[in-house]
Amino acid sequence: MKKLSVLCIGLVFVLAGCASAPKRPDWIAKGGAAFKSDKKILYGVGVADNINSESLRRETADNRAIAEISKEITVMSTSMMRDYQASTAATAQEKSSGEQYVENTVKTFASNTVSGIKIVDRWDDGKKTYSLAELNIDDLKSLADKVNELSQTVKDYIKANAEKAFDKLDQEQAKQGK
Repeated sequence: MKKLSVLCIGLVFVLAGCASAPKRPDWIAKGGAAFKSDKKILYGVGVADNINSESLRRETADNRAIAEISKEITVMSTSMMRDYQASTAATAQEKSSGEQYVENTVKTFASNTVSGIKIVDRWDDGKKTYSLAELNIDDLKSLADKVNELSQTVKDYIKANAEKAFDKLDQEQAKQGK
């Protein structure tokens, strides 16, 4: 009987050791590409690390996920590229030399107010917190219809830009063969 008790206790420890930690969700690495759906939904993934306070880490990850969606909707971007090439050769028999210099600078800015973004999932490994936010474009359009204080021009602007953002995303995914 004693051997059976020891065997049962040992079996419990073995099974507990085999239990793995929760699997890291696909959306952490893939973002919105982790989801296949007919719905028009924008996703944003936020991450916060090196923050000891769990609540502050969670809030930071949530805010960063929301900011990712905001950037998908409206981003003002300026870009400057300088390109320089030079090549010299005296004759075909002589060695030639060349040089090239390329510099690319991009500045991105997003600022808007978006309603309807929801945090739909979180994952925390104890050091980093990941948040997944989603914005359903159809919900955003219906929200714009419900807000009485907005002028018809503002409502139309919100609807048009929500559709444009999703269309641009579809175009980019088509370019990449997704």
